Amino acid sequence: MKTTKWIASLLVVGILGALAAIVAGPVGSDTPVALAQTATQRGAGGEYHPLEPTRIFDSRTPGINDVAPLGKKPMTLAGADFDVQVTGVDQLAGLGMPDDPSKVLAVVANVTVVEPTAAGWMAVRPSGAPVPNPQSSLVNFAAGRDVPNTAIVGVGANGKITVRLRSVGRAHVIVDVSGWISTSSYAEARGARLNPVGPARLLDTRTAGGPLRTQQTRSLQVRGANSFDPTINGIVPNRTTVSAVMVNIVAINWQPGSRSTYVTATPTPIPAGTLPTVSNVNLPAGIVKTNMAIVPIGADGRIHFFNFAGDLHLAVDVLGYFESDETESTTGRIVPLDAPFRAFDTRDRAFGSVPLGPGSIEDWSFQAFADSVQDSSANPLGSQSALIGNLTATDLRRTYPTLPVSTYLTAYPADRSRPLVSNVNLGEGEAVPNMSLVKYGRLGDDPNGVKMYNHDGSVHYVLDVYAVVLS
Repeated sequence: MKTTKWIASLLVVGILGALAAIVAGPVGSDTPVALAQTATQRGAGGEYHPLEPTRIFDSRTPGINDVAPLGKKPMTLAGADFDVQVTGVDQLAGLGMPDDPSKVLAVVANVTVVEPTAAGWMAVRPSGAPVPNPQSSLVNFAAGRDVPNTAIVGVGANGKITVRLRSVGRAHVIVDVSGWISTSSYAEARGARLNPVGPARLLDTRTAGGPLRTQQTRSLQVRGANSFDPTINGIVPNRTTVSAVMVNIVAINWQPGSRSTYVTATPTPIPAGTLPTVSNVNLPAGIVKTNMAIVPIGADGRIHFFNFAGDLHLAVDVLGYFESDETESTTGRIVPLDAPFRAFDTRDRAFGSVPLGPGSIEDWSFQAFADSVQDSSANPLGSQSALIGNLTATDLRRTYPTLPVSTYLTAYPADRSRPLVSNVNLGEGEAVPNMSLVKYGRLGDDPNGVKMYNHDGSVHYVLDVYAVVLS
């Protein structure tokens, strides 16, 4: 095991009170950046409200809320930006999300790059927020490959988010919304708060049930479910107040009969003979792809997974669940950053420039980071149970020159045994991102410790923090 690595202070100031978007200046800067929204009461701030998964933006013909230039969006090496309207769009009308952007702290969206003409990366941030320094990525993609990732991103005062594409050429972009997080000024209905768990595995069709066939749906009991590897009974409570679950969906698409496909997670089964209008994981044959999703739970306590084509195995790892709570405590409230903050990049000299070797574990301390988060009055935000960040694995190298390698990374609390789950799966020559809920555990005297495990080969990895979860 390597020496514990420390995450630098964030140097941030919040502008929405104790339950607000957090405003981050560049690392090493003490000059905060302000957003237009203000709020002083905790109320329902930081609570999650699930929505029927809905596509609100699609640049492909005929398009959904497309913006100029219509169709494929330009990519530049410096970064080409365009805005996507989130609040007040027709597709969300009547589903429960306010049109008033001052009531929407953040949106939960699956953002997909489609048919890029060259390799590159995509980032998202609230409209009006500065470009982070260093810049972060949400999606890394190869030419011609469709790549999704989940984002929990703050909404600008104009109700928009900004998408940035860095590369050359052009690419389509799709945005599917599955929920939103309320500001303190939203008083119409209480939402749910996040309870980080495990992580732990709920399902693996390689050992139970067999693969999903073409246009087949597989149901998974969530409320009252037990996990395995490790075994935890009732890892998600069997209560009707539990409204949604945060899971990693591991799509294993390398067995005979595999084809290019996509997976959609829904609270109710997809009716026979119909296709879903949104997707959570897009992948070609021959690879393993992991994507985090927040899935509303159906009235029967289940969620459902639809496979578009071929024979596909699935593993499902639970990261946390959302439950309604009428108290005014801060526990479980999600506080998004105004723009993603790069916590570390193991390729950088500041973090040793050393990849994580095969079967190795590294300790990370986030205590300085957690202590640095402040509210609008420069008061500490308080104790935090977890962070939500985009974990990207890259530069995988073989242990033995003649033997191809693939691997996975697992992030887990520092005071827990390593679970049999994965946050990111990747092969050689890939840069693979996945949004992750990373629960803290005690690391010596530090309550904000995290362990990172690499299964095979030597790999670098990057973490961009999008939000924190209050404890």
